[in-house]
Parts: sequence; structure tokens; C-alpha cells
Amino acid sequence: MAQFRDLDEFFDDSLSLPIGGKTYRIPPADAETGLFCQRLMAAGIDAANGREVDAANLDDDGETDLYRRVLGTAYAEMIADKVTWPRIKHAGVTAFLWIAGDADTAAKYWDAGPEEEAPEAGAASSTPSRGSTSGTSRTPRIKAVTAKRSAGKTS
Repeated sequence: MAQFRDLDEFFDDSLSLPIGGKTYRIPPADAETGLFCQRLMAAGIDAANGREVDAANLDDDGETDLYRRVLGTAYAEMIADKVTWPRIKHAGVTAFLWIAGDADTAAKYWDAGPEEEAPEAGAASSTPSRGSTSGTSRTPRIKAVTAKRSAGKTS
């Protein structure tokens, strides 16, 4: 019978994000948050592909709550360190993509930086532009990243 090593010996289920010379450790999501993120990702993919989505859009409070959930203890640490909101949002979306997708997708988003919305997402979305005061300005970009990620997969 096969003998398995303890998963804790080799499995790192956290994410490290460097911001302003400090590395923040994003703890692994609990099962409830992980499943929520996967449902949200699926809704984003459906919306990006023009399918009807039966899910409420995140308002500013819901978006803030999402970042708190996906960043875990690092959220409070970032607030205490006075990390700017755009950087927290970027870290939050990165953590969301890591939880709902994988590290490669999250890294691509992280490395893209705070660019303008992806053209294909902005053209079909009624979400406010990046210059708006609404906290939901990243939603089209999330949809674009998730749609591109899912395009090569088969069910």
C-alpha cells in the first residue's frame, strides 16, 4: 500500500504578495470563501460570454467584504500599514483569482499592474470606468481575465 507523506511537509497553501518593500502573506481561504469565489468566477465567465447571470453585482460594500475575505489577516495588516486602496484592491483581485483559479492566473493579473480595463471587457460592460468613484471598476477586468482563462478549457 502506498505511503503518503504529511501534506504539511511540502504543501504551501498561502500566497505571498510584495507591496512597497514588504511581503504580505495571504492565508489559504476557508472552504466557504473558496466556494464563494468559485461561484463568483463562474458568474463572471458566464457574463463575459454573454450568458444570463443570476447573481447580484458587488456594490462597494460587497467588494470591500470580498477583499477582506480573500486577503484574510493580510487585509488588516495592509490597513495598519496604510497601504493605498488601489493597491489593496489589486491585491484583493489577485487573491480572488488565486483562490477561484490558480497561481498562474493570479500572477498574470498581478504583473499586469493597474492598467486600464481590457478593451473587450469595457466595450460590453455597463460597469463604471476606472476613473469612477465606484469600487467596482475592476469587475470588467476580472471578467476578461476569467474569460481568457476559460477559453482554452473544455468541460
